Amino acid sequence: MQIESILRAVLKADPAVSALAGTRIYQTVLPREPVFPAVAYQMVSRVQDNLTGIVQARIQYTCMDAAWVRAADLADAVRCALHGYRVTRDGARIENIQYAGQTSGYDPDTGSFWIPVDVIVTYFEV
Repeated sequence: MQIESILRAVLKADPAVSALAGTRIYQTVLPREPVFPAVAYQMVSRVQDNLTGIVQARIQYTCMDAAWVRAADLADAVRCALHGYRVTRDGARIENIQYAGQTSGYDPDTGSFWIPVDVIVTYFEV
């Protein structure tokens, strides 16, 4: 299983994220007429060490809502759910997830605030 799918399952199972976004956690793009709050995620980069097999991936989770405070609450929930997470699951041994920063913005076309949360995931594919 891909690391993105594993972490999507982690977020869906997290009570704080689930309370805010439910199952509205999408890979790369939102549906045509999205319901907010929602999260869109994408792999930004992935580097594998050929000697050790360890992988470092930067994944971005963009938290969106029509109200800034709800987007910010969702971004905090995503950060708290992932930062420091370690597990062996579905073909990957996640050694560590480190919060790597965030920013924020507003899209006047959709009337939504967005807060991308970046994490660095260190893992082995087993």
